[in-house]
This record gives sequence, C-alpha cells and structure tokens, in this order.
Amino acid sequence: MEESVTLPLEAPNPVSLKQDLMTGTKHILAPALIGAAVGSGWQVYGVPAFDSVFTPNPPQFALLVILALTPLMYRILVHTSFERCLEYTFGFAALALPLCIVWLSGWGALFCGMYAILLAWACVSMLWGRKQLPPFSYGLWHAMGIDLGAFAGAVAVYNTIS
Repeated sequence: MEESVTLPLEAPNPVSLKQDLMTGTKHILAPALIGAAVGSGWQVYGVPAFDSVFTPNPPQFALLVILALTPLMYRILVHTSFERCLEYTFGFAALALPLCIVWLSGWGALFCGMYAILLAWACVSMLWGRKQLPPFSYGLWHAMGIDLGAFAGAVAVYNTIS
C-alpha cells in the first residue's frame, strides 16, 4: 500500500503579486485603454467629420497620435526621467509605422493588424512580465497594446452607435 504525501502550499509572495499588478497595469492595461480611448474617440468624432478615403482608420490614428506623444507615454508608464526616451520612441515607431501600412492593405489588415498582434501581445505579456526591459522593448509592447485597444474601442463604439 502506498502512502500519500501531502505537500504544503506556498503562500503567494506579496511583493511579486504587487509587481505583477503594477506590470499588468502599466504595460498591458494602460496602453490598451489609452488606445481604446483614442480609437473610439476617432471613430465617433473624426471618421464621420472627415468622411474620406484618406482619413486614417482608428488604429492608424491612435498609433500616430501616441507616436507623437511617446515622451509623455515613456514618462508615465516606463521611467521617471527622459534619459532614454528616444530609444522608447524608436521601439514604438518600429512597430507602429509598419502597422499603419498594414492597416492600409485590404483583406490582410485584420489578420496582420489585429489577430497576429493579439497573439504576439499575449506571448510578450507572458514572457516579459517579470523582466526589466530596455525602453525599445517597452515601446514595442506598448505599440501592440495601443493597436489592439484602438481596434477594440472603435469596434465597440461602432456597434453601440449603429
């Protein structure tokens, strides 16, 4: 007859739990909510006002607006000094500008601009969550969140007002 061995469960470390919540808020939730606010605002106010084929769609608009505001994003979400802000801007632009071009394409835009980015963002969020990263990597991570948030916010607002 075999004996059963009971192992005590470890209590969660409050320091790592707090760090996980801060990381999730600063690098996952905040960029997505900022993107959703900018994208949905553009969907409600910008797209109907301009009504042109040359008007950027909500993800493009959000990525371009936040690209212009990357020093502020860096200051609030990543670091308290502007020492490496340019590196963050380059990281954000390295993904945001190609995504703006992808969103211009036809049928592949939804796959490459949303589904592929969603999978990459989920993987990055799981792999990078507990690591100290260079600002370039945070810029990439935040560009994914802005893109997804803007798309989701625009779709939610469009479905609400239609």
